[in-house]
Amino acid sequence: MAELYDERGEIAESEFCDSWTARTFSMARSAFETVTRSAEQDTGKAATGDDFCYIDYVRDPDLGPVGVVHIKSAEVSTPDSAEVLGAVAEGVQEFVMSHHRVTWPVCGEHDRGLHVGYTHETAVWKCTGGTTGGHVVRAIDPAVQP
Repeated sequence: MAELYDERGEIAESEFCDSWTARTFSMARSAFETVTRSAEQDTGKAATGDDFCYIDYVRDPDLGPVGVVHIKSAEVSTPDSAEVLGAVAEGVQEFVMSHHRVTWPVCGEHDRGLHVGYTHETAVWKCTGGTTGGHVVRAIDPAVQP
């Protein structure tokens, strides 16, 4: 919210909600491109298909005028870039696993599927294997260092 306020200053509630949703949708589309590119490179499988629900945006009756972005069963209703990237990664991961029957991504050290996590305000792929109870494998966005 602070970033949006810094960019736009004081604005009407309806305009704020529309800006919030547009920002979230834009971030989700960008995150989608990043994550699908990674999934396609890692698996050799396209992140498209008849049952693939591309990012959809609807107005949530419980949240009022704020829109909600959906990708598969993941829901994004925040303009926080790390949370948007994490939610989109979960949606793409769900699609790859259900459509292609492929576990993605996988920890090279422990040969098990990874989970979305957050470290230092960065969305990361985490492994739950090992003696320490888990470790960060890599940032979801390869351009960002955790």
